Amino acid sequence: FAEGMKEVGLKKMTLTVEGTSDSTTSKSTLDTIQQTWEQLPGLTVKEKFVPFKQRLQDAANGNFQVILTDWIADYAEATTFLGLFTSDSPNNDGKWVNKEYDQAINAAESKDALNSKARIADEVKAEKILYQNSAVNPVYWVNSPVLTNPKVKGILNFSSGAGSYYMHAYISKK
Repeated sequence: FAEGMKEVGLKKMTLTVEGTSDSTTSKSTLDTIQQTWEQLPGLTVKEKFVPFKQRLQDAANGNFQVILTDWIADYAEATTFLGLFTSDSPNNDGKWVNKEYDQAINAAESKDALNSKARIADEVKAEKILYQNSAVNPVYWVNSPVLTNPKVKGILNFSSGAGSYYMHAYISKK
């Protein structure tokens, strides 16, 4: 951070981080970001809370400095997240562009789609590019604890898509 500040000739910087006012996690998350980031020399972090609809509009219009948003996987594949940041993605609210990243995602979704080793290598390459360029910085991952009677067997639980499948569920006599 200090190197970057020096590189652009700044001694102080103020960043506004926007979150959703009607979210149960936004306030505590933004408080943590503010407390953590303000430990960096010369950085002041302001919190901005707006209703969900306004946050979506601000994101789509690029009307933000830093914005707290979330995405839940639609399917169990890395591209459900990685595809968000391609140059032409309608969800790329930061308008980040990286040709090498786009090429890696395109390869994963086309020529390497049916070759799991090559596809995963493309996805790993893309993820490294994404994080090395700080295009996005994950803050937390959604999870859901599941409490199940040990006699109930065959329930399939997933972290993406439908949460649970019961088609093979049965009660064990043990």
